[in-house]
Amino acid sequence: MLVCNIDEIIIHGTTSKGKTFRPSDWSERLCGILSSFDKGNRLSYHQWVRPLLVDNVRCVAVHKNLEEINPAMFRFLMDFAADNDLRVMNCNALIDEKEGQKDAASAAKAAETVNAAAASASGSQVIEGLREIEAAETATAFAALSILRPMLTDVNRFVEQVNTLQRPQGYRLLGIFEEGKSSAVAVCGFRVSVNLFSGTYIHIDDVVTIPNSRGRGYAARLLAEVAKIAREEGITQIQINSTVGHDRMEARRLYFRHGFDITGHHFVCKVEEFKG
Repeated sequence: MLVCNIDEIIIHGTTSKGKTFRPSDWSERLCGILSSFDKGNRLSYHQWVRPLLVDNVRCVAVHKNLEEINPAMFRFLMDFAADNDLRVMNCNALIDEKEGQKDAASAAKAAETVNAAAASASGSQVIEGLREIEAAETATAFAALSILRPMLTDVNRFVEQVNTLQRPQGYRLLGIFEEGKSSAVAVCGFRVSVNLFSGTYIHIDDVVTIPNSRGRGYAARLLAEVAKIAREEGITQIQINSTVGHDRMEARRLYFRHGFDITGHHFVCKVEEFKG
C-alpha cells in the first residue's frame, strides 16, 4: 500500500532509466544522516524526512515545508537526487504512475529505445553528448535546473510550464548527457528576443551543471553552442543576466572569458513594494 501525502516530495529509488538505486538501504542511510536521538536515546528520523517503501523500492519522502524551515537540508536532498540521477516527483504523480503502470512501462521502454537510437547515431565511443532537448524530453532538464532554480520542486509543474508557457515564446533547451544517464548533467535555456535597443538577440536564461559534473568544461560548451546557433541564424548579440552574490562569481568569470561585458544594471521591483 502506498502511504504518502500530497505535501510530500518523493525521491524515488529508481533512476530516470528505470534502474534501482543501490545500496538497498540507501533511503534509511540518507534519512539517518538527518536523524537525531530522542530522550530515550532511540534513533528518531527528522520530522520532515522519512524513508518510504514503494513496491519494494526504497524511496525518501520529503515534506514541502522543509524548503522553508531548512533550505540547506532541502537543497542537500535535491542535490543528492540530481547527482545520482534519481527521479523526483510529488505524491500525486507517484499515485498516477502506479495507476497507469502499464502505460508508464510502455512509455519508459519507448524512451529507452529513443535514447539508445540517439546514442547509436552519435557513435558508440561517445562518452557524453550535447543536443537540444525537445518538448517530449523536457523532464530530462529538471534535475540540473532545480539546482540553479531551487523553487523548482515539482517535475510535472516544471514540464507543464516549460512546454505550455515558455516554449511557445521561443524558449529552447540544450543539454549535455553523460553515458549511463538519461537526465542532462548540464543545461542551458535560451530564447530569441527583440527590443528597440538591441534589435534581435539571444537571451540566455539558465546555465547550470550538476555538482558532480563540474570542472569538465560543460558550461563553456553550452555557451559555444548558443554562439553557433546565433551565427547560423544571423543574430549578432547574446545577452545574459547574472545575479549579485559571491555564489555566482565563477559564472561571471566564465562569461568574461567568453567575451561578455557588463553593460548595465538590472532592476527588479515587487509590485506590492512599488512606491507610487
